[in-house]
Amino acid sequence: MARFYSFSRREIVLVLFSVMIFLVFYKFDATSDFFVNPNLPGISSNPTADAGLDMDIYGDWMSDERHISIVHKQQEKENASEGDIWLKTDRVPEAQKQVIFGNIGVNDGFMHWGEDIPETQILKHVAGFSIMDHVIMCNGTIFIVTDSPSSFPSLDSIASSVDNSHEGPLPREWNMLSIEQARDILGSYGGFIQGVSWLSYDAIPSNYTLFSLWRTHSSLNVSTSPYPFRPPRRLLFPNIPTFEGIGPDVHAPIIRRQRSDSGFHPYLPKAAFPLLGLMYKEDWEDYALMEVPFVFERLVVADLGAAARSTNDMPPFALPLVGLHASKDWWEPIRQNLAKFLHINHHTQNLNNGQEKTVVTYISRQDATSGSRLRSADHNALVSALETLHESNDFEVNIVSSEGQWTERLSAIAQSNVILGVYGDSLTDSVFMRPSGHSALMEFFPPDVFTRDAETAVRSLGIHYIAWWNDRGFETDNLPPVASGSDLAQEVQIDPASVVHAILEVVART
Repeated sequence: MARFYSFSRREIVLVLFSVMIFLVFYKFDATSDFFVNPNLPGISSNPTADAGLDMDIYGDWMSDERHISIVHKQQEKENASEGDIWLKTDRVPEAQKQVIFGNIGVNDGFMHWGEDIPETQILKHVAGFSIMDHVIMCNGTIFIVTDSPSSFPSLDSIASSVDNSHEGPLPREWNMLSIEQARDILGSYGGFIQGVSWLSYDAIPSNYTLFSLWRTHSSLNVSTSPYPFRPPRRLLFPNIPTFEGIGPDVHAPIIRRQRSDSGFHPYLPKAAFPLLGLMYKEDWEDYALMEVPFVFERLVVADLGAAARSTNDMPPFALPLVGLHASKDWWEPIRQNLAKFLHINHHTQNLNNGQEKTVVTYISRQDATSGSRLRSADHNALVSALETLHESNDFEVNIVSSEGQWTERLSAIAQSNVILGVYGDSLTDSVFMRPSGHSALMEFFPPDVFTRDAETAVRSLGIHYIAWWNDRGFETDNLPPVASGSDLAQEVQIDPASVVHAILEVVART
């Protein structure tokens, strides 16, 4: 005969207690409201009294509204001014938020296209610089998918071989597939890289990479363009590693490694392109090793090897400056971003108000460990002449070292109307000088040496240019022939009196 088990009082109490705990936590929202009811005795009626720790840790950021942290909000209140760079989200229109941030969820990085594989479209192209939609990368190879290959430029015109920039890309680097071939090779699903991506395919960086990519991208920002214009989200360097040299032994002491040269100071994209993330060779290899195709929603490609193979009379980086139409003020948003970051006047100088001085900056290379520099006597004489010019009420003079702090150097450049310096990389940032009717760049060369890089860049922005061989000045209509200098450092001679006289002439023209 079966015996019925009877529960002890202790077991009944445990069961009831467990059920009660379950109900309390299951209805946590309701019970939490109950426990913080300000009408109950002993409960604080100050809703912020117990929120301090949460605020310190999390701020008041909310994902659905893209709010900035409480730290930034406090800086808005303390430093509110016309030049403030903190993002005031409560003042950003919803349409602009959509342009900046998009409307992307955590599940939007994957595509299942089945038989309808994304087909690549070419939007803009000049040799070495292209804008395409739906380019696909898989196992390290970049694929263009199209049944109309004649509507695309040749792959040689788009990119170069990583191992030899004088030749077109190898099939394992770039390839063009028909839609049927793409179905067989790439399959029916993959990752989706949203927004605009920039791709610098060169193994040797250029100082004008950001400049050229933005000009190429800006060719979509014209009234006649049918394509939407959105800021870039990432810049990929598939052939430049994050750090120079061979990776250290993991068992050896930790040492600080030198970053690879990407053609620009690492602070620059963070200030001038604050929404731009940087990805290097290791990141590209991660995508390749995942063995899944990734579709770029929009890809802006720069390859100086392909550009160089198509031109002999201008620097390769300059092809989009002359071959792709853009608005007159295409560079202004970027220049103003940097000026606002540096908290200096970002407006074009008004020459008619009589209240602003002409700012002259000499970028000295005397402290540089490599490259050319002025002869010591000429450097000292130029500094003395500029100091005399500074005594005038109409001029402000800055003398900064090319090796000095980035913030100090860029602050001087971004406020300048006239910039002077020995030819070379240190003048690349002249594109950030403040626009005015007498903005000018003066570049000092050894005799019989001339390069057009700086001249081409600043002239595309309407900035006056003068090249110097000692006491001879060459302007845009009589520039000397291009002739590369020696790789060895040279002492450059100039006539400071002639340079100062030219500055006065440039200012007088307006």
